[in-house]
Amino acid sequence: MDINEWEKLELDTKQKTYPQKVEIAESDDKDKLEITYIMVWTKVCGGSKIILEYANRLAKKGHKINIVTYDVKPDWFPLSDKVNFIRVPDDEDIINYIPNSDVVVPTSWKCIRKAVESSKGPVAFFEQGGSHLFELEKLSNKKQEVVFDRMKLPAFIYTVSEYSAEKIKEIYGRNSEVVYNALEESIFYPKEKERNEKEISITIIGSEDFKFKNIEEILEVIRQLKEKYLIKLNWITQTKPIINHEEAIVNPKQQVIGDILRDTDIYICNSEYESFGLPTLEAMTCGAAITTTDTGGMRDFVIDGENALVIKHHDKKDMMEKVEMLINDRKLIHKIAQNGIKTAERFNWENTICDMEKYFRKIAKYKIKEMGEKNGR
Repeated sequence: MDINEWEKLELDTKQKTYPQKVEIAESDDKDKLEITYIMVWTKVCGGSKIILEYANRLAKKGHKINIVTYDVKPDWFPLSDKVNFIRVPDDEDIINYIPNSDVVVPTSWKCIRKAVESSKGPVAFFEQGGSHLFELEKLSNKKQEVVFDRMKLPAFIYTVSEYSAEKIKEIYGRNSEVVYNALEESIFYPKEKERNEKEISITIIGSEDFKFKNIEEILEVIRQLKEKYLIKLNWITQTKPIINHEEAIVNPKQQVIGDILRDTDIYICNSEYESFGLPTLEAMTCGAAITTTDTGGMRDFVIDGENALVIKHHDKKDMMEKVEMLINDRKLIHKIAQNGIKTAERFNWENTICDMEKYFRKIAKYKIKEMGEKNGR
């Protein structure tokens, strides 16, 4: 079952599911937990990478980690052998493959219902953002209705930024915990480099298929810049471009991305929104000077004029001017890059895993509260 089939299943489901009710069951923290992630998508993307990184690091600390999915085991990410990867046959109900757990973590609204109906543990939905948070008006009435219903179901919700938490509260009336994303320090780190006086290296990340990233606007500005400067464009994308014919780097390994970012002078993000903006933070820690739109999620780490230059949405002239400022002012580009490196130091996995463990241990103290029939009826 692929991600589109799963969404169709949710939109067509008539069965009523009731919000999960939980109650405190234990007073002491458990030392080691069993945590089950339910994933609808394991292919290359920032959201999958964060989930898989959590799985690896929590397993390394001795917790029992399960990943349950209809999708394939990722070959692009070095998933630890300590992680129990469970692939469910397409024609079977995923509920039957979810083990009893201290915490069950659906990672998409599409799998919240199954997590709750399984009754295999308190459910903490991991919200990483999407159109249901940032472009709700573009969804069909039916999809809006279903998503609103699913967001009522989990006992707990956690997310990656204050901006996402604000949107969850504003739209769905739910409180959520914020646990920031972190950087893989063995891949994303700075290095001493001499700026090339002649050639400027500019990197962008995103597929032309993801319209909210506005890649075509950046490419148009790059073409204009190439008329005045010697520009080396590094376009990293999950899918091979069809509309645009610029050379692109398709689905590179993470280490390759780190190497590219370390040799990058300027990184451009032109997204309508981002729940966090991990690629921007990765570029920042690698020493690239950042130009970005106000994506919302970046507000937790971007300070305009200090560690980035913020550009206006859909304003190619402003983008051009900000990029040229960096090209022509060596002191400014150095300041932005160095301040970015210092900022990124706060977002390390040691801090994030510590926060995640505390949150999961708090949830593990709860048990599902039975109220008459199953699911609180």
